[in-house]
Amino acid sequence: MTGRVGIFGGTFDPIHMGHLLVGQEVFLQCQLDHMVFMPSGIPPHKQYEGLASSQDRAEMVRLALQGSEKFEVSFFELERSGKSYTVETLHALRKELGPGVDLFLIIGADNAVDMRSWYNPEAVLDLAQVLVAERPGFDRNRIDPVLKAKMQFVKTPLLEISSTEIRKRVQIGSPIRYWVPDAVAEYVFAHNLYQ
Repeated sequence: MTGRVGIFGGTFDPIHMGHLLVGQEVFLQCQLDHMVFMPSGIPPHKQYEGLASSQDRAEMVRLALQGSEKFEVSFFELERSGKSYTVETLHALRKELGPGVDLFLIIGADNAVDMRSWYNPEAVLDLAQVLVAERPGFDRNRIDPVLKAKMQFVKTPLLEISSTEIRKRVQIGSPIRYWVPDAVAEYVFAHNLYQ
């Protein structure tokens, strides 16, 4: 793999139309050559009851990306033991992909606000250009100013949709069609996720 590679990490529990829309817009606006969606193994900041297995989350991402030539799913973090720290992932990717690749880490605005609490956030910003997808109600002034100075902000359509809301809808029996790709909705119900 060469060129400008976007790394879009997340719990993806489940992946939804908002994730895909952000991925597409960042890909286009930042002129990336490739986009890798990377489900986190054991996310250090997101521990809650009912987390789908890593295999289920990866399979939903794979299903959501079917047919895309430029988007792919990576099992990189899922194959590692222990908690998933972004800086360690970027170090390993930098070593694996070599100097011919420019890495771009895509994060949501909520993650940008919390980035000071990440493990070694300065190193994250040294290893990859951090692209922040803005969200509804987001205030850039809430981001640590030292970190913010090294970030690039990307205007994306403001779609109020969350994996948390989708899980709640499944629990109460509300439809999730149009919230997630059809193949993901079918997978959720076929495997009794979030119920």
